[in-house]
Amino acid sequence: MKNLKVYTLKVFFLLTMFGGVLCAYAQDTSSPLVNNNPTWPSDEESKELLDELFYQRSIHSYYLTLNALNTIALRDGSEAAFGKGYNKVTTWYERMGPKTWAPTPNADIMYNMWYADLKETGPLVVAAPPKSIAMITDFFQHTLTDIGKAGPDRGDGGLYLILPPDYNGFVPDGYYTVKSSTYNVFLFFRFVLEQGPDGPDTTKAIAQAGRARTYPLWELEKDIPAMEFHDASDTKLNHMYKHDFTYWTALKKFIEHEPLEAFNAQTRGVLASIGIVKGQPFNPTAKQVELLTKAVEVAPKMILAYRKTGRDDQRYKYYDDRQYINVWAGATSEFMQQQYLDIDVRAAFFQLAYSSAPAMVRRAIKSGSKYPVAMRDADGETLSGSNHYKMHLPAGVPARLYWAVTMYNIADGTMPAETDQKLPTRNSLDKLVQNEDGSFDIYFGPTLPEGAPEKNWIQSVPDRDFFLILRLYGSDIEFFDQTWRPDDVTKLKK
Repeated sequence: MKNLKVYTLKVFFLLTMFGGVLCAYAQDTSSPLVNNNPTWPSDEESKELLDELFYQRSIHSYYLTLNALNTIALRDGSEAAFGKGYNKVTTWYERMGPKTWAPTPNADIMYNMWYADLKETGPLVVAAPPKSIAMITDFFQHTLTDIGKAGPDRGDGGLYLILPPDYNGFVPDGYYTVKSSTYNVFLFFRFVLEQGPDGPDTTKAIAQAGRARTYPLWELEKDIPAMEFHDASDTKLNHMYKHDFTYWTALKKFIEHEPLEAFNAQTRGVLASIGIVKGQPFNPTAKQVELLTKAVEVAPKMILAYRKTGRDDQRYKYYDDRQYINVWAGATSEFMQQQYLDIDVRAAFFQLAYSSAPAMVRRAIKSGSKYPVAMRDADGETLSGSNHYKMHLPAGVPARLYWAVTMYNIADGTMPAETDQKLPTRNSLDKLVQNEDGSFDIYFGPTLPEGAPEKNWIQSVPDRDFFLILRLYGSDIEFFDQTWRPDDVTKLKK
């Protein structure tokens, strides 16, 4: 009997302890979500949260698609002025200037830009003239191939064959063959200027540009239309992406035209969350139109804020002791960092520029180009069009061909069009005033700074911020090992 009582007490003690442990365990693992939100959110709160989610997804969608809308705007601007067709080339015989509203247009090189739809043409041949500096890209601006010294033809010119994304037919030999992820492709050719008696000479560049050809692979010679070269030097062209709700309708139209696989599954999922799905109607509610429009207005400001602030890791800095930045921030031309796709850097790039090719990123000695960008002066202050500045370039600028400095509006990379100067740029072919030691000083400001030679001055617009690009064509080893460095832009006393 005594043993039974002891056994009963032990069992009671163990059960009591075990029950306490269970209670403690239940308390420790209780969900804070349940404690803090024991019931569903109200209908009003649910609507507010879902509207906020829709808005955030719209911002994300803008970041994911700006590179494509950038290219669509380039094409639409040219086609509005000169018509549609793989044989219609927009060119600038007198150099691209402020009349071309585009992100970072380049006035110091000769351009050919044209577009083709492989869904209409099938495989397309591009005949590249010798000494081209060019690329073929899909409409996400993924470079399919460089052309010229940085490409497989090594500057000798050649025949490039572009295959549609769904092409399964015969592929002949004798071409540099690439396959596009999109039916729409962008053909972007550049030709360097030469020294003329009074400045840059475009004569040979124009002749080279006129030898570019495109034609469908299986078309007969008698059926191939002649190339049309449309000089846009004196034409007002709008090559800028949309800043209103039509951004989304243009995107939807593009999605409907392209293969489903042109967008990866995750991007398709983000777009689906805002109602953009291939093969389905896009019918946003009035509230969704409001949120989509707000996203197109606010996202560019977010990107601009990112560009102003910069990265914490300083990967965007070209030098450890200067303000010049690398717009790729050490990523590849596809904006890949070592472990991830850098969507912030990509969005920042396509807000102010177009065309990102491997030749622009690789450290190719004497056969590539480099583009240090100045957005701040030596004191770290942003550049204002109301102030006067000087950029000092030490002697021996490492550019085998030539170099140039160009001014751009900070918000979107367009050129200032309100000044008295035809082109907001100065290059080494301009017969600039040179210092006795072989160096150059380039000046900026709303008026000619006191003591500055007018040939070395670029006029700014008061009360408007700007940035500068230093372009080095045929960049040499002194740039890459940084034994030559441009001095920071310095603010001058009025």
